Amino acid sequence: MKYKLGIFGTGTMGQAILSCIVAQNKLKPNQIALYDIDQAKLSSFNGGYKLCAKPQEIADDCEYILFSVKPQHYRTITDSVCFYADNTILSIMAGVKIDTLRASLNYPCPIVRIMPNTPCKFGKGVCGIHCSGTTKDAENTVFDWLSACGGLVPIEEDQFDAVTSVSGSGPAYVYMFIEGMIRGGMAGGLSYEQSKKLTVDTFIGAAEMVKRSNEPLPELIDKVCSKGGTTIEAVNVYRKKDLEEIIIEGVNACRERSAELSRGE
Repeated sequence: MKYKLGIFGTGTMGQAILSCIVAQNKLKPNQIALYDIDQAKLSSFNGGYKLCAKPQEIADDCEYILFSVKPQHYRTITDSVCFYADNTILSIMAGVKIDTLRASLNYPCPIVRIMPNTPCKFGKGVCGIHCSGTTKDAENTVFDWLSACGGLVPIEEDQFDAVTSVSGSGPAYVYMFIEGMIRGGMAGGLSYEQSKKLTVDTFIGAAEMVKRSNEPLPELIDKVCSKGGTTIEAVNVYRKKDLEEIIIEGVNACRERSAELSRGE
């Protein structure tokens, strides 16, 4: 094979994964081939990438092939491309099960299904990952590449809907809480930039505390609160509104919709 990695689709997530892999020297541009149905998108890539005019070039020339297209569009590729025994397929397409994707291929290639999230763009994301029919060497290769994007969590395929609802969609939930805290700070007289800095750094620090500490979350919460103090007043409001249950309901709704999409509903 001429190229180590080929990518179908150069949208937001495809570019995020690509940029991390290259930035951390996992692969060089001259080891990567790109195809997009919108050929104009490829004009922004330079520095040695192979830019393909036809999707078949990806299968012909690339050992690993990443499907980074919208789920409703992948059949346009699989219906027209001939794949080979030495192609390993990677997929970040939400809702497309491994068996469904494999059935659309002319050859039953090994497949790695991945659920990334948008912070992968900066190497601070996390990916759920499941391998099917892959060799150990192939798994090691893919895990090494994706480590450039952040954390990796091996999962069973029937856990993808849950992963989607926690990490795949999770950044949006966090952004909503951040926005609320920023607005609350501004209501108290802070400028937008002051409140944003204080809020974002607080989230980063709190996440690091959770990551490093073995203490249960309720104990970490209690350590910030003191009887008759300020923090407990805010926490009591959130508890009265049953904030935790609201978050769980949102996660459940997301998971259920992911399951519906997987069933083609």
